[in-house]
Amino acid sequence: MKNMRFFMWRHALGLFLVFAILSFIPVLSQEPPSKLVSTDWLEKNLSKENLRIIDVRGSIQDYWQGHIPQAVYFNPEAMRLADGGVPVKLTPSEALAIMLGKMGVNEKTMVMVYAEQGDFKAPYLIWALDYLGHSSAAILDGGFTKWQKEGRPVTQDYPKINPVRYTLPSKLNQEVRATLEEVKELVSGGGGVLFDVRPAQMYTGEKGFWKRNGHIKGAINHFWGEDLKDDGTWKSKEDLKAAYEKLGATLDKLIIVSCGQGQMSAHAYFTLKHVLGYPKVKNYDGGFNEWSNIDGLPVDTGLGESSPGGEVTTSDGEKLLKEHCTACHSLDRVDKAKKDKAGWEKTVNQMIGNGAKLNDAERQAVIDYLSSR
Repeated sequence: MKNMRFFMWRHALGLFLVFAILSFIPVLSQEPPSKLVSTDWLEKNLSKENLRIIDVRGSIQDYWQGHIPQAVYFNPEAMRLADGGVPVKLTPSEALAIMLGKMGVNEKTMVMVYAEQGDFKAPYLIWALDYLGHSSAAILDGGFTKWQKEGRPVTQDYPKINPVRYTLPSKLNQEVRATLEEVKELVSGGGGVLFDVRPAQMYTGEKGFWKRNGHIKGAINHFWGEDLKDDGTWKSKEDLKAAYEKLGATLDKLIIVSCGQGQMSAHAYFTLKHVLGYPKVKNYDGGFNEWSNIDGLPVDTGLGESSPGGEVTTSDGEKLLKEHCTACHSLDRVDKAKKDKAGWEKTVNQMIGNGAKLNDAERQAVIDYLSSR
């Protein structure tokens, strides 16, 4: 009798362990393989519990016309608010927590974010979640554009969501957000790398909307869009690492990324922090929006640190074209082509993708030359 009870107890314990392991497997499968996931992974995991898909495309009309099943729409402008007179900075954490809760997201929810192809709004939300200490979040590589082109499921139905409470941590993650004082310290004392990831013409001051155009003194220009392939997916880690290392980014340095208002720089933040694994990366969401409006803070124009070979102008574009374009096209073919500036920009990006060695300023010079003919 004693042996029988022991056998039954051991059998019950074995069954309990089996069921416990089986019930744990779906939980494990909910976690994405990385912060950047494929369309294939998301389609296979659409029905997983505790997964919230968030659509942050720029227009609600795009969402109405079609979105990924179970995706909830989040107006990207709701993530930003005036702060101390500065027009747009990250919305206060308390407000973010309320909005996340309304979308059915609590601090343990796995969040999957997507926007249009090659856009910076999804990385901005990931950065905001990092600031809240919410690590279980990822971006759909290639965005909705890639998802739709591949013929994956699309719906016009709204998800059924029960609001929940999002509990903020006792301390926000200041290691991912740069303040004005931190940028001042880096500019005056060094000790790190400051990237300005806006287009070259905004960096040089040729274009802009601010009280003073140009860039923060000492900032190095690296256009955020250069981190992506033509289809809007991220380039290989090897290519990205080589590009950033060429500009002085190393694992031991503090890296602060900036742009006009923290959105483009959130894209570079995501690339450096989550794709490449750099440990000390901060997004300055005050950006040039804040810096340029404070009299006395140094602003430079021209190419600054981005091109050690001196200023590159439109007139240099023809020479650069002859040096770099003949590898994949004849110049006669280029001369006969009729395109607008957007078309030439795509062509030059393809040249770079095929191996043309152009920095951001040289790239812009070639585009300007081709567009001006």
